[in-house]
Amino acid sequence: MSGPVLVGAAEKVIDVPLFAELGGYGPFRGRRNIGVRDPLYCRVLTVNDGCRRNVIVITDMIASSQLHSRILRMELAEEFALFPEGIMFAATHTHSGPCLASCDVGYGEPNGEFAENWRAAVKACVREAIANEEVVRAFSGKAPIRKPLGSRRTMGGDKHTDPHSRFVKFCREDGSVKVLLHNHAMHGVVFGPQLYVSADWMGDVNRKIKERKMAEMPLFLYGTAGDVNVIWTHSREERDQNLEWISESYTNDLQEALDDCEEIPLCEVKSVLRSVELPTEKVDPAEYRAIAGELLKKAEKGLGDVKLLNFIHDRMIEMAVMAERGHDFRAISDFQIIRMGELEIFAIPGEAFLVIGEELMEKASVKFPLALSVANGDRGYFPDKEMFARYPSVYDSDDFGAFGFYEVWFGPGQLRAKFKPEISSFIVEKLLELEKELN
Repeated sequence: MSGPVLVGAAEKVIDVPLFAELGGYGPFRGRRNIGVRDPLYCRVLTVNDGCRRNVIVITDMIASSQLHSRILRMELAEEFALFPEGIMFAATHTHSGPCLASCDVGYGEPNGEFAENWRAAVKACVREAIANEEVVRAFSGKAPIRKPLGSRRTMGGDKHTDPHSRFVKFCREDGSVKVLLHNHAMHGVVFGPQLYVSADWMGDVNRKIKERKMAEMPLFLYGTAGDVNVIWTHSREERDQNLEWISESYTNDLQEALDDCEEIPLCEVKSVLRSVELPTEKVDPAEYRAIAGELLKKAEKGLGDVKLLNFIHDRMIEMAVMAERGHDFRAISDFQIIRMGELEIFAIPGEAFLVIGEELMEKASVKFPLALSVANGDRGYFPDKEMFARYPSVYDSDDFGAFGFYEVWFGPGQLRAKFKPEISSFIVEKLLELEKELN
């Protein structure tokens, strides 16, 4: 099938209730919003080939929620005559916004008013985007990251970070850019654990894109950055400066590369969505109680972060109690791929490490694949095998909060079983298997 493809786009600022808790940066921080530093947006892109329409919903928040995504997906499908599998929900992963659902116990209580504001914004954006669909041409390219912006969260020697910002610009016949989609793998944590709403560096880049008239609407797709942070600073003044130079450098790199692109077809529009059981370890109540006991001893001796040790102790006991009562710990999540001609997006429901996204993009069967994290829900970190090998025991990380423990062993923080070491290869294999259904 070939022919003109219609693209629609819309954006809305989401109102954040005063004192709504902001997610991220540790358990029970009580980060109650006291003001908006910069607004959070809901943005929607629709791609329609005349037979099917794919809908991409991107929101400035820490993560999408599987439950909220599933419910709203069905409502949108019914209201706008859409195929459910063609509706994707994702987040930019800012750590300075409210949560639809807490990914970890105590890491940001869900705010019901914000959830309703989000739902209303999504529906309004989808309606507006469909209404303004028009014929466009798509041009894809890669913008080299010329100055290091991030750092690899690893104790190993490999400090490789995402070398590019990948982009697609959707252009009208007169050459104006209706939408600029850009994809990069780096955490949104520049602004730090303040009490103000912020879309972090991604929001600042999107603001600059509009100010420089690079596009009418920017759309940031958060890549597989489970192990890639921004370059850290500490004081509030340093954070503001860091936010500015990171977003300025990134935007400059992107703008410099926009003409170095090639046209890609957007036809035909396809999608696949599957609920998949992730490989997890068995929860043994006796083992979890024994670990909890050892952690409590460390806390009583003042070894490590006492608050975090007590937090993990409590979650371990809760896991043991749940197991003793026959709780089913299976982790079933939604995997999705949406394709528009030679543009394809792999949606991963958690924080995959960079190598996972790079392998998916390398092995994909289309010309311009993209990998997307925290899409359609958040199951926590998906580490690579090297991280599992480096931290084979729960006691290998002395502080129980940073490298190794947090990524590999922090399942109880979500009241979730630990993933098996093959989780990264499982994700890649499962998504590439699903991709075959679109070929």
